[in-house]
Formats: sequence, structure tokens, C-alpha cells
Amino acid sequence: MVDKDDFEAMKSNYKEMKVSKMVVNGKEREGNVIHPEDTRDSQQLNVTVYTQND
Repeated sequence: MVDKDDFEAMKSNYKEMKVSKMVVNGKEREGNVIHPEDTRDSQQLNVTVYTQND
């Protein structure tokens, strides 16, 4: 379990970035939504997230 202070310290190491596309179980998806059909037949997802350049 992570306490509040640890969470805040971890959160400060990250920044928000816009998602340009994702690859979910080998299928390219535009945007940042994982659709129900991507999760229907499996308990594990393989996701690669591509971000937009600033």
C-alpha cells in the first residue's frame, strides 16, 4: 500500500502528455480510449502508448 506522501512524491516525477495513439493487443487505436471489445476475451492487455510532441 502506498501512503499519501509517497504518492505525492511519485506523482511529481510525471507530467501530463497528450496521447496520439495506442496499440492495444496489436491493434492500433486512435486517441486514449481502450474499447470494451479489446478486453472482452482476455484478462491481460498489452498496451503501447504514443504521445504527441510538445
